[in-house]
Amino acid sequence: MSHIKKIFCMLVVWVFGLGGAASVLASNEILNVRHWVAPDHTRVVIDTSEDCEFTVEKERRGLSIDLDETALPSHVPAVMLLNKPGVDRVMIVALPPTGLRVSLSMPEHAQATVFKLNKVEDKPFRIVIDIVLPEIARKESEARQRIKITRKDRIVVIDPGHGGDAPGAVGKRGTLEKDVVLAIAKKLQGMLNAKEGYRAFLTRIDDYYVSFQKRLQIAREYGANLFVSIHADAIRNRNVRGGSVYCLSTSGASSEAARILAQYENLADVVGGVPESEGIDDSSPIILDMFQNHTINQSKIFGNTVLKHLGDVNEIKFTSVQEAPFRVLKLPEIPSVLIETAYISNEKEEKLLRSDQFRAQVASAMAKSVFEFLPPLPLVAEVVSDPKETEKTQEKQKEPSVAKEPTGIKESLAAAEGATVAKTSNEAVQPPEKKKEPPTSIESPGLKEAPAREEILTYRVRRGDTLGKIAYRHNTTIAVLLRLNKMKLSDRLLAGRLLKIPGVSTAQERGEKQKMAERKSPPAAASGKTVYRVKRGDTLSGIAARHGTTTRVLMELNRIKRPDLLYVDRKLILPGA
Repeated sequence: MSHIKKIFCMLVVWVFGLGGAASVLASNEILNVRHWVAPDHTRVVIDTSEDCEFTVEKERRGLSIDLDETALPSHVPAVMLLNKPGVDRVMIVALPPTGLRVSLSMPEHAQATVFKLNKVEDKPFRIVIDIVLPEIARKESEARQRIKITRKDRIVVIDPGHGGDAPGAVGKRGTLEKDVVLAIAKKLQGMLNAKEGYRAFLTRIDDYYVSFQKRLQIAREYGANLFVSIHADAIRNRNVRGGSVYCLSTSGASSEAARILAQYENLADVVGGVPESEGIDDSSPIILDMFQNHTINQSKIFGNTVLKHLGDVNEIKFTSVQEAPFRVLKLPEIPSVLIETAYISNEKEEKLLRSDQFRAQVASAMAKSVFEFLPPLPLVAEVVSDPKETEKTQEKQKEPSVAKEPTGIKESLAAAEGATVAKTSNEAVQPPEKKKEPPTSIESPGLKEAPAREEILTYRVRRGDTLGKIAYRHNTTIAVLLRLNKMKLSDRLLAGRLLKIPGVSTAQERGEKQKMAERKSPPAAASGKTVYRVKRGDTLSGIAARHGTTTRVLMELNRIKRPDLLYVDRKLILPGA
């Protein structure tokens, strides 16, 4: 009851005070007061008819903003009970002779930032108050980083474009891009999380704006393997339709349409209400060469996969991945694409975008693309012939990484370091009672030969090469290449440079020839070989490393075309007597 009395008294003060102070001579007036709620902050926006000067006074449990020569029209309420995180209510009272005071009631621990924005597109002059809850923001950031450190799944960060004060494109029937893409993003998140081996997270979960910088920060804190930004395109020509996929370009755009789209999308921070101090500094160069070229190439590979599956759902405008300098894709270490699902400006496609069925189909196409491009992280396999030996081996040996070209630079280094142990070790896995015997060749565990001596070859870097590509083509890892060439990940990889790469030793060659001969023999010759039954998450590289052979040998022996994840319960033939 006391709370109601307090509000009533404030209203009485406002009625008597504001009535005499609301001068018709005021050059400015408040048009509207709006608010947006995010998990770690609440934003209050004051729309004004003109650019006006104001002063801010911070109090123990509140904030006051004094506006000079400003009137309050009758349609804007003087008291707004929000009861949102960080702000309880907003109250406007007269400030004689012709001003207004906007007071916000906030918790003592909340932090506030106040800034103003000029007119842009259909947005008026704005005074923005961001009330941040630092403890919640810190906990959210720590939670993301814990997932990055302890993750056992592929991490996909999904970015629903726009939000809050930035609605994005608007269809003829009033359909808002920000609403459509959030719905698609949530469906995609559900599909990925339903698949074992994947975890998906959104950059925003509701209708509020997230700056480009914060979106990229979220992806990095999660340690994302993939970043997918979802949009719905618009153009003046309402006959244009079809989906398209874009990746980052560090120079120009691949087409005039891509250039115009990038310019429009890059305005989102301005429209959404991000101060210049928090924007991405375009004058700072992105990490170039090895990191960036590798990531952009991976982005194109994923983008083409998306186009293939998206074409089963809707028309495609561009049959290849387009390039443009999108600010939201400036993640040099994470493959990133921007997907324009359809044209919201096209009457037929706007109708599709409003359909829950179509949204689900688009999300399904994206999910299939993720599964195809990004296989789950491997788990240790077990040997059918001797489960006890396998269990001991698993305890002693660190899990190797997938023997495919890494999808991200940070991940590639970690994968490379894990795989290097298996690739460079010359000791085959032996039963416990034979531990003291001399190790046999990694290529031929059954032969009593001396350990294979590493042979070093030379490779001349070609245009478009990355360490990931070179390592994959020569059956080695990035970590090995860095060690042999005394390089760092930040070193530039220039065309024409000579690189040392590990070759195949004489003993290895003999072992390889022996297995080639075995594969050409009748099927009965394979009857004495060891058989594996594949467990969930098993990879060829893991099997090869634990049993003294190579991925290439297993692929040829079992007629496997790609060193990707194997399906569960498949039987694999291993070389050996």
